[in-house]
Amino acid sequence: MRRICPAVFVLLEDGLAYVKQDGDPLSAPGVAEVPTGSEDAVSEAGEECPGECISIEP
Repeated sequence: MRRICPAVFVLLEDGLAYVKQDGDPLSAPGVAEVPTGSEDAVSEAGEECPGECISIEP
């Protein structure tokens, strides 16, 4: 599986990508601020997500 935007998402052993905020994906509420410069990569991750689980809000 290709990793897109490791600044925002982390792939865990269960094979799923999780949002990481403050370095801990398991305590994150599933919402993260997108770091400046990562906007295109996050958008690509949303487009490539096979489960359509990533939603991006302005």
